Amino acid sequence: MKNLIIGFCCLLILISTLAISQQENNKVRIGIFDSRCVAVAYGRSADFMKEIDMLKNEVAKAKESGNEELVKELEQQGPTKQVLMHQQVFSNGSINNILATIKDKLQTLAKENNVKMILSKWEIPFSDDSFEYVDITDQLVTFFNPDDATKKIIDDIKAMEPISIEKISINPMD
Repeated sequence: MKNLIIGFCCLLILISTLAISQQENNKVRIGIFDSRCVAVAYGRSADFMKEIDMLKNEVAKAKESGNEELVKELEQQGPTKQVLMHQQVFSNGSINNILATIKDKLQTLAKENNVKMILSKWEIPFSDDSFEYVDITDQLVTFFNPDDATKKIIDDIKAMEPISIEKISINPMD
């Protein structure tokens, strides 16, 4: 009888342990990232530099052709990109334009990390305990091949809180 009671208690403990671990495994895994770090990696990448060079070339061609309206439009894009990058790097501005450049890699990244969704950690004002968050910042950053100097900047950014987006000037000359 004593062995039966001990066996029954062991079975209850085993079932309880399995139930608890099953509850933990039922959490929805969400991949999160620090958008500022991804923005820095992109902003210092060869792809972004090519984009800026292309814009400069388009401005030069428009000037050569005498298309002042196009020159004015294109010349505004540089300062606009600068303001956007400031919002993304120093605050928590959306980086959807950056993620679009690596869109084809996100599904594979999600599968590798067994996450159902990827979103900025700054875009989660509330969640209950039914979610498990997996930080994939460093994995996203690697898509932009950061050099050592960029990696150092990213490490520094991780240690800081973002500036309120309302405090980021919309004047690129500030």
